[in-house]
Amino acid sequence: MSEEVLSTTRTAALFDILTHYNTHAEIRDFRKPGSLAQYGPPFDHENRKPSTFPALQTLVSRFLLNLPGLNNLPEKWWKVQCHSIIENLENANLSESYDKGVIGSRKTVATAISALVEYPLRGTYGGLPEKNSQQADYDTTNAEDLSRAFRDFVNNAVYGNILEEMVNKTAQTDRLEDHPPLTKAVHEFVLVNLASLMHYTLILSPKGQYLLKLVDNANKLVPYLVIKQTVRIGNVATMINAMVKVGLAKMSVASVTNWIGLTQNSDEGMNLMQTIISTVLNWDIKDLESRATKLERERAKLGKEQLRSLKEYTTKPQHEQDRIRKESLTQSISIVTAILKDSKCSSTELTDSHHAQALDYLSIQLSIRDRKQLIQVLCKSSRDHLTTSVREVVDAYEPVIRRMHKAIDLSGTVTDFEYFLRDLIKLARVQTDKSGKSIIPTVGDFVQLLRKHQRSCHVFMHQCCKNDKELTGWYLDWAKQAASHFKREPDADFDASSSEFQEKGAGSLTPHLHDMFQSLPEDRQSQIIPILDSHSSFLDKMHAQSSSRLQNVLKSQPSKTPAIAKIFSGSASRPPSRAASPGPGSPVERTHSVPPPDPSDTSKEIKDSPTPEVSSSPGPGSFLARWQALLDATPITPLTQSGPPKAASSPEVVQASATDVDGSKLVHFGQAEAKGERIRVDQGPTKRKTSTQEARERQKQLKIVIDAMAEDFRKLLAEKTCYW
Repeated sequence: MSEEVLSTTRTAALFDILTHYNTHAEIRDFRKPGSLAQYGPPFDHENRKPSTFPALQTLVSRFLLNLPGLNNLPEKWWKVQCHSIIENLENANLSESYDKGVIGSRKTVATAISALVEYPLRGTYGGLPEKNSQQADYDTTNAEDLSRAFRDFVNNAVYGNILEEMVNKTAQTDRLEDHPPLTKAVHEFVLVNLASLMHYTLILSPKGQYLLKLVDNANKLVPYLVIKQTVRIGNVATMINAMVKVGLAKMSVASVTNWIGLTQNSDEGMNLMQTIISTVLNWDIKDLESRATKLERERAKLGKEQLRSLKEYTTKPQHEQDRIRKESLTQSISIVTAILKDSKCSSTELTDSHHAQALDYLSIQLSIRDRKQLIQVLCKSSRDHLTTSVREVVDAYEPVIRRMHKAIDLSGTVTDFEYFLRDLIKLARVQTDKSGKSIIPTVGDFVQLLRKHQRSCHVFMHQCCKNDKELTGWYLDWAKQAASHFKREPDADFDASSSEFQEKGAGSLTPHLHDMFQSLPEDRQSQIIPILDSHSSFLDKMHAQSSSRLQNVLKSQPSKTPAIAKIFSGSASRPPSRAASPGPGSPVERTHSVPPPDPSDTSKEIKDSPTPEVSSSPGPGSFLARWQALLDATPITPLTQSGPPKAASSPEVVQASATDVDGSKLVHFGQAEAKGERIRVDQGPTKRKTSTQEARERQKQLKIVIDAMAEDFRKLLAEKTCYW
């Protein structure tokens, strides 16, 4: 085949497939102990030895290491504190969603992060083609105009000076209405997409309500009143020292005896930050252990032997668990059956009901161990790397904190954040009314929430830009440098006059992708070409459907449900009220916040209420479809004793995943929501196949491309980004 077979659209599709897979693969590889050995800077590394995590290493080195504040961290922080925490988490051997039969919280978060960070990665490697012609008029009620505004803003940030113009205007005013049309349109686009992400994460994600409960429980333990009083202290050195004591001081006998030298490395107890972490996780452990005890009582003597084998599996080394998991996959048997066969249990026979109980028991024991391991690593480690790392971060950020203390009303900022979080928790908690009808917030409701609190952010930025030009300059320089990484630069193999240079795609990687493709056998090339054409069509439809959902949100009306309307009326929680721009040293006085309710209230409300049914349309964002695609590709153990693995997005797994740690059902998903049909890309006008079947077939096709080129693609990225 000739090189021209890979047209611009096919090259862009190939680049999209490979970056999508590689990003998630790199994130997933962090579960393997020793992953940082060849990560590269800022960790220990060998000169000219490429990173084994080139995409993530590129993000860290280009966007994090030079961030004001973080750029003051010593090398020791990365190579000792950060390295040790990551290494300890890897060695903790936290559980896999496959074994639990449900979508885990970490899987939910990891796939979401992967779906988001692949965008800046594609921009970094492929570059953004410069766009010279722009229309200055934008209708903030039109989806196409908002999308165009976002593209124009990014183009001007990379190739123009819009960042400086926006900072200068922000220093003059805290009113969004005073900004030019482009800024207002981009603000609306970002606000709606952020609301869409929040809605999908907390409402439509199977683990959304559980994650919300964790946030609520942790939020109730935060001493906002103490924090607000502390940041009001006039002397910045005293203020920083007081905040460190509030969050990190350990008050125990062991901490004193260690300090005076009577003991060494004795457990000093926990500071406030660690107490919040351990308390929230221990609440979960208590409920999980109660469920486990109940299951153990229900089983006969023979059943208890089986349960003991399942419990022993949770403490096996990672390589042993991987071996048993592989047997489950290759033999098409459930993980429970594979464990019992491997354990030489006297009886491996189970009825369907007993198998369901056994899978539930295994999931409970894995969840208990996960939480205990997290507490051990983060809160009870003999060398407290977490506390030390936070102290060193505070030291690194001292110049930033000093300037913020003078320029910004920090106490007011904390208050605004407290009330935003309180409103978010109230809005996102799916519940039922007195008649038993489900109260489900829409994307439009989350848009209203952000509108209600957006002025807090506007005033914060205005105060910073107006009152401290140097601090603003630090972050402006960083933002301009970050934007410069998306410039498309010509090189010897990628001429500026070529058609690919002016189109979206792989940028300077285009010739290398062509070479990789040409190196494949001709039959494999012929097999991949139609897959690329299909994926290109898929991307067009994905963006079109996202634009359609954006238009629907822009036209949507606020919910009339009294419980939701009450939040926006200001009677449920005090709305933020910020002064225009208090000068340095003149903080706005605030009233104290209402004491938080008892930490157990959330669980009690959930348990006592009928199970609400979630039926809601997702918002805009192509990243949501990519997130769903990652779940489609995530295998879950068969829920019966034998059969093919389930997808993490299958209705049975989704419904099972929406269970609280105490066994109560948090929500029940409607049929379309459980299948993910509302977010998947519709491949055709006829519905001969379900969206789930289409997704599985698409995954099989993409696997052909991944198997043929993914390994070489990662090597290519590693060679291109090795600067040490």
